[in-house]
Amino acid sequence: MAAIEFRLPKGAILFSADGFSYEFRENLGEAHHGLSHLLVRKRTAEGHPRESVLLKAVGPPSGPGGRRVYKARARLEEQVRLAQFLQHPAILRTYGLHKVEGTWYLLTENPFGPSLNEHLALVQECRRWFSPLFTLYVGAQVAAALAHAHTAKDESGKPLGIVHRAIDLENVFVDWNGKVQVSDFGTALSKLRGRVASSVRRPRGDIYFGSPEMLLGARVDGRSDLFTLGLVMLEMSTGKNLLYAPDGVTPERMAKLSDKEVRQVDRAILRAHLAGYDSTLVEVIHRAATFTPEDVDAATETLPNVLRMPLRKLLQRSPDARYQTAGELEAELRASLGDTFGTEEAAAEVMEIVRETDKLMEEIDIPGTRRRSVYEVTTR
Repeated sequence: MAAIEFRLPKGAILFSADGFSYEFRENLGEAHHGLSHLLVRKRTAEGHPRESVLLKAVGPPSGPGGRRVYKARARLEEQVRLAQFLQHPAILRTYGLHKVEGTWYLLTENPFGPSLNEHLALVQECRRWFSPLFTLYVGAQVAAALAHAHTAKDESGKPLGIVHRAIDLENVFVDWNGKVQVSDFGTALSKLRGRVASSVRRPRGDIYFGSPEMLLGARVDGRSDLFTLGLVMLEMSTGKNLLYAPDGVTPERMAKLSDKEVRQVDRAILRAHLAGYDSTLVEVIHRAATFTPEDVDAATETLPNVLRMPLRKLLQRSPDARYQTAGELEAELRASLGDTFGTEEAAAEVMEIVRETDKLMEEIDIPGTRRRSVYEVTTR
């Protein structure tokens, strides 16, 4: 189901609720499940601007896609219900659901800084990567958010079994004060009563940030999120992605798979085709089925042991060989950081990257034009 198109002029009022009007600013494209992602600004009844928030929107059901609209609406309601159990400073808040003239809007907190993907774009301009300590710091903050989510319980004290399933560079944000936040539990797996079950097993989020068990269609739990966090930390510190094989996976590697593993790969590829994915996912599935500990060692060989050791454990194919809980990972990363690196040091590193990038842009600037700072461009 394609996302609803919002062809509105900037400044149009989408709806009013609880003493505020919500002013359309930008269509950020499709989120997932056919939901549109919108940036809006809150205004008081007197018209004074307040903070920006994000909306997920789905329009009224119509035509042959109507059934999927109802499913998308159900997922929005599920996200709101799940959000009440996800109250943590490192998790972006969900404010509520508003239904206006057939369109449903889910309001969520707008991060005050760029995503890791945006930060990495700047880092690449500077021809370097994040420092090991910065990577450990972000990893510890995300692990804290995951520990909260993975251990959440419902009103009766029953574990919710939440798995984010989309920890990637787009869903982790670091603001200019060094605060880290995780977004979008809209695709999370949970045991929430009445949740909408997925009809087809497939990866969520960026396919290059999927765990082997998710990509191969096996059962996932919180340890799957830890593997994907390891992929994020690896890319932050080296620019490498373990699941990216530019030359493909060799026949020799595929030949080492057992008959059972070959059947598992074939089923995963069939599910990928049924879900509409292209051949890129097939290559990622092959890589997920065949990467070795030697590949992990090669990807992390330039890193200091303080970062290399946790990455080697995070990036194990078997969930049983990884950290068993996000809390265990958080504790180890924080112990490695000690008192040497915190929010102030993280803020200093991201601002240093901004300064370096601005300097590079000045060197190639066209005379007579007003160039905006990278900080201005990446601050909403």
